[in-house]
Amino acid sequence: MKTFGEVSADKLRGGFYTPPALVRRCLDRVAELVGDRQSLAVLEPSAGDGAFIRGLREHPLARRVDRLTAIELVPEEAARCRAEAAAARFASEVIAGSVLARGASGLARGASGLAHGGTALAHGGPAPAHGDRAGARFDIATGNPPFVRFQFVGDGDRRAAAALADDLGVSFAGVSNLWIPVLLAALGALRDGGAFAFIVPAEILTGISADVARRWLAGRASPLQLDLFPVGSYPGVLQEVVIVSGLVASPASPGPPASPPRLLLAEHGPAGQARRWQHVIAAGSRTWTGYLLEPAHLGALEEARSLKSVRTVGDLARFEVATVTGANGFFTVAEETLGAYQLSQWALPLLPRTRHATGLEFTEDDYALLRESGRRAHLLSFSADRPAPAGALARAYLRHGEQAALPDRYKCRIRAPWYRVPVAAPGQIMMSKRAHRYPRLILNRAGVHTTDTIYRGRMLPGADRTAADLVAAFHSSLTLLTAEIEGRSFGGGVLELVPTEAGRLLAVVPERFGDEVERLDLLARAGSGADGEALIEETGRLLAKSTAGLTASLLDTLRDARLLLLARRMARNAPAR
Repeated sequence: MKTFGEVSADKLRGGFYTPPALVRRCLDRVAELVGDRQSLAVLEPSAGDGAFIRGLREHPLARRVDRLTAIELVPEEAARCRAEAAAARFASEVIAGSVLARGASGLARGASGLAHGGTALAHGGPAPAHGDRAGARFDIATGNPPFVRFQFVGDGDRRAAAALADDLGVSFAGVSNLWIPVLLAALGALRDGGAFAFIVPAEILTGISADVARRWLAGRASPLQLDLFPVGSYPGVLQEVVIVSGLVASPASPGPPASPPRLLLAEHGPAGQARRWQHVIAAGSRTWTGYLLEPAHLGALEEARSLKSVRTVGDLARFEVATVTGANGFFTVAEETLGAYQLSQWALPLLPRTRHATGLEFTEDDYALLRESGRRAHLLSFSADRPAPAGALARAYLRHGEQAALPDRYKCRIRAPWYRVPVAAPGQIMMSKRAHRYPRLILNRAGVHTTDTIYRGRMLPGADRTAADLVAAFHSSLTLLTAEIEGRSFGGGVLELVPTEAGRLLAVVPERFGDEVERLDLLARAGSGADGEALIEETGRLLAKSTAGLTASLLDTLRDARLLLLARRMARNAPAR
């Protein structure tokens, strides 16, 4: 995580100037949604340098626009918007300020009724008609909300976001990015039947904090569409983005909806062609990642889910965050440092990364090789039941930490003394927190500790399978497909699972399947430098032999679905064009 001082000014305010082609796609979409309606009122809640004002001015839709309200936080950028608005044929008002400070109800009253003030910088085109209706809502909302982590958002906008949440009847607890409240503020200002098209990060599909936006859209927008584009489709756009669009309706009345909400998806290819499909949004959907699959893929997943032998990983095991040191670079050390500072009496065996365990089992021999490799194979524990670090060399090592200001770090400063790390017991099994191609489950034969980069797991009391059974069965297309759906993807294509998500993964774990762990371990080690598909294929073949209903054809479809989601995720690691 970067600190405030390490992030550029443009990044802090979400500066991402929208390419004209993306602006045009948004405007084409809202034009399609509003049909032949006239006298349109348009809202642009985060106007930036005026890309959407400029695009609208030059778009055929402009002939049907009566007024535009644009809001921009940065005064210099708002002035640029004024220059763009001055040439428009429709009435325009550019307001310098935060859209969040106005709230959905303030926005709904139109530009002249915006709450909490704000400076109007420009009016272009004819004035609004006299007697414009009080409490008017917007017909169209479009734009590119700022992609800013909440750690960089000021207190004023935080308070305004909290007030907005009350206004909309939602909760922003856990929301991590500014684009979410900005989007919902704009959508909340639309009249019934109002159209929207916004550029948002692909986080809308998977991010935990984006769940509030997904639930709002599923309950209030129809038709709801996501337009997807290959990474690098637009010069200068480094983050994967989608266009979310639709028409807004009033909140549903109590009781079951007249028809289930649907999500339309359009995957745009490099030559302009688009592949289209749709899904019914299932009640309680935690992510929309699965909707990137075609209906046949999700049908195969539901078929597998219905098999009697399929259960969740959480039925057998529980995963927890391991030792949190607050400074892994200090509290984990290699053999050389251990000897140089005579720290052996405070050292515990450590697996620092799952990439240092190439097989399905991590053994004493593996740990010996890790120590010899010069990796950080030791976790320092200065716990109360160990001798105090009073020796000259041990004290010198602690002084290095003090000189690096470690006692001021959050996890360290809440401990007394700062170097006394609460060490978690080793797990029977270990799972990577973040994965490249897929998460791995490893049997902890050596009893090593892990830090918070690797989850520790234990079989539940009374579980009818062993840890070896679960590890041997874990790397199947069924389990790894559900990992793609339940987990979240970050920059570079990394897949992350939190412990609760790991517990929701689906698995087939036959009795005594742990008898296969040694053979699968050898296969994993042999393919450790490749893509690991041989392990997945062999695991599936063995499971199909012993599991009724888990046919080869079903596994093939699950594999195709997993590879499709994997390819999308890995494409985020491709160089921008």
